[in-house]
Amino acid sequence: MIERSLWIWGIIFIIGFPILNVALAEGIGRLDQHANSLAKFLENVRRFLLPSLTVFLVMREFFGFTKADASLRIVETVFWIAAIVTCVSLVNAVLTPRSRKKPWQIYIPGLFFEVTRIGIILLIAAYILGGVWAVDLSKVAEALGIGSLVMALALQDTLSNLVSGFLLLFEGPFKIGDWIRVGEQEGEVIELNWRAVRLKTRDRDVIIIPNSVLGKDAIYNYTLLDPLHTETVDLKFSDKYPPNLVKRILQSAALATEGILSDPVPVVVTKSYDSFAIVYEVRFYILNFIDLIQVRDDFMTRVYYAAKRNNLTTPVPISIQGNNFDLNALKADDKQLDVAAYLRSLPYFSAIESEQLDKLAAKAILQDYGVGEKLLKIGEQNQGLYIIRSGSVKLSVKDIHDREIDCAYLSKDDIFGEMALLVGELSPVTATVIDDLQVIILDSYSANQLIESNPKFAIEMNYFIEERRKTVHLAQGIENSAEKNQGRNRWSYHKME
Repeated sequence: MIERSLWIWGIIFIIGFPILNVALAEGIGRLDQHANSLAKFLENVRRFLLPSLTVFLVMREFFGFTKADASLRIVETVFWIAAIVTCVSLVNAVLTPRSRKKPWQIYIPGLFFEVTRIGIILLIAAYILGGVWAVDLSKVAEALGIGSLVMALALQDTLSNLVSGFLLLFEGPFKIGDWIRVGEQEGEVIELNWRAVRLKTRDRDVIIIPNSVLGKDAIYNYTLLDPLHTETVDLKFSDKYPPNLVKRILQSAALATEGILSDPVPVVVTKSYDSFAIVYEVRFYILNFIDLIQVRDDFMTRVYYAAKRNNLTTPVPISIQGNNFDLNALKADDKQLDVAAYLRSLPYFSAIESEQLDKLAAKAILQDYGVGEKLLKIGEQNQGLYIIRSGSVKLSVKDIHDREIDCAYLSKDDIFGEMALLVGELSPVTATVIDDLQVIILDSYSANQLIESNPKFAIEMNYFIEERRKTVHLAQGIENSAEKNQGRNRWSYHKME
């Protein structure tokens, strides 16, 4: 039986171990090619665990060493130390306290990750002391019991943080990536360990809050159960404007702001009545709390331009007495003269009589738009002909693959919204402001009247529409656009003549 056993062990050492070593080397090479973290685990098995196990078995099975021999105990201790290194590397590969890089990895909080590694080390160390070196662990525990009392008194703050950390992990009031507020501190949770929680603020600073503080203070979690965040903004406008009008303007500004959700829809309520003013509360929803500052800034900017376009003003409790002139009428006259003078400077209107331009200027609307606002949208009816007085816009279309691409950039004196001149035509482009814009808007009825009474202006507009259509079709990837639209353009030309 003894010889048979030696033969079996001999086959294992001569054939089995070399084959296993080659297999491990091949596996390590393949895993390294894919940057797999298990490669480190297999490398430790091959370099540390397998050689120490081989030496231990050879000494015990072939040379007859027993546990009474100190040399065998030393080799076995080395083997178990190699086992510690190997097991810890396996834990490092399979468990992760951060975002998972591989689908088979398991996410656990950082504190549990550290406890798992420390637990493996303590268990194997206990076996080395008790199982290999026959140390009486009960006496060690007694000694530690006396010393632990002294250590507990000396490290009570540290132990408080540790216990609080475990309680936080079990309760789970937040996780990595959540946005929380503790007292006056607010930020994104980037790490939770045995002593403290690390938050990254909006200013990209890191705040370290001890676990004991978290255990005593209220924790506001903005993203735990629902990623949506509600934000409220109070705005004040003069009480001379109907509340329903102001509500529609503010809601439209909210819906036009990037980052504000349309579902749930933004809500505007009349909050209170002050002296000469009405206070409105705008409540809107955003998906990512981290974007709150930027979204709020964009919304407040949109409100400025929307209020200016609709002549909404903040309350000014000043009454002017003893004057018999109409200030609003004076401003209207100044605006009309200003617009008329500007229209005369444009080559499109050079053939139009001054009287006609004055009438056109009287009906024109002077409007301001901020960066990012959309004046036209694909598939919608154009409300008028836009003439850029200052600023710039970009025109974008959808190509044959339904991708939105830019087709033109317009600046001072350029015209867009030409589809308003053609009955039933929808806008093929989206016009987005890229630099604060001021435009003169001519309503489609007034512009068409001007076309019918001025053949030269009609020809100019027809040529302009044809060139703009070619630009749009070229960007859309549609070939032979001129031929495809020739009949329609001739109809437009004769109609305008």
